[in-house]
Amino acid sequence: DTQLLDKLVRTQFQRTRVYTLESFYETHWRYVPVEAIDPVWPLQTGFQLAQISPYYYLKRLCDIAFATFALVICAPLIAIVALIVWLGSGRPVIFSQSRVGRENLIFTIHKFRTMVSRGDPDLDDIYTRDGDPRITRVGRWLRKLRLDELPQFWNVLRGDMSLIGPRAEWDKIVERYEKKIPFYHFRHLVKPGITGWAQVNYPYGESEEDAIEKLKYDLYYIRHYSLKLDAMIALKTVHVMLFSKGR
Repeated sequence: DTQLLDKLVRTQFQRTRVYTLESFYETHWRYVPVEAIDPVWPLQTGFQLAQISPYYYLKRLCDIAFATFALVICAPLIAIVALIVWLGSGRPVIFSQSRVGRENLIFTIHKFRTMVSRGDPDLDDIYTRDGDPRITRVGRWLRKLRLDELPQFWNVLRGDMSLIGPRAEWDKIVERYEKKIPFYHFRHLVKPGITGWAQVNYPYGESEEDAIEKLKYDLYYIRHYSLKLDAMIALKTVHVMLFSKGR
């Protein structure tokens, strides 16, 4: 009521910080609870997502520079991995799949194949689970070392993806999630990334419940889209890779 709001305002300016539910979660747990937002959430002030934002251009320049550097430097390693995959499990060496990008644009992602060739993808489990028998022996090591993701630098160079952003999900999974998870489409306000805030803070998801939890971190990334946050994600990604945590 009006009296309660008046007391909260006075407390805010005279004694201690008063948090909204969303700001409390953002400050203390670094994610945005889905139940605390509404359809006009992206219209709040403070968002830096517009293409006229200086950081938008800086981020794209960094993506191009780093992806080009990585593809050149890692060219011998990419060739070796391709040969290992071919010798270990045959063709195809590259796994390609339709994914959803910024503004719901569909693009084809490329990775080194780590699973057995699928017959009918619609009959397969949409999640790759711990100990999944479909993962090849070579693929298990590639996943552990993150080497299967090297071809994604080409997606970054093309502009389909960024180095940092929400995980690029299969279009069939996105169709399911958008019907069942409120505001799931908000994660497509930015380009998907090879790594991201959800990826370094939450383990690989194997259910819709996990997708909701990861969405909370994706919304935080969208809300706080900045050079500072991207730098934090880059550092946490290095930590995850060194200690083989997360996915």
